[in-house]
Amino acid sequence: MFEPAQFLTVARGLVIERGLANAFRGTGAARVRTAYGRAYYALYLLVRNEIERRHHVRPRWLHHGAVYTHLQSPRAGEQVRSLGRELQRMYTLRQKADYELDLLPEWEAQMEDEELAADLIAAAASWVARLPALDFSPVIPLLDPLR
Repeated sequence: MFEPAQFLTVARGLVIERGLANAFRGTGAARVRTAYGRAYYALYLLVRNEIERRHHVRPRWLHHGAVYTHLQSPRAGEQVRSLGRELQRMYTLRQKADYELDLLPEWEAQMEDEELAADLIAAAASWVARLPALDFSPVIPLLDPLR
């Protein structure tokens, strides 16, 4: 089985590890945009897997918007709500990075900001480490319509 945490390693290589980043000089925006996507998918897939493993929710119910929206529910604890907000922020960056070529200036700057990408990767890694301790049970009925 593929380990989604490997996406974080790829993201780090694109913006943090100077050797690899220097090998792709002149591709800053492409590297940052790709790093946003890999960091988001690492966290999203690991959250989805944790919920599926612990609560037996079918992956088909755990699509992007449902996960980050329901994790922000008032039913959830503060840490889970914070994770939901972070997933939504990362999802928005990934969407902009993957699909929008002509962005407003404030978004364009973020698509070239290697420091922001490094911070996002670190945040994703931090959340990955905390996933086993999070209580998703209050939001499971929202994520699984069969409950």
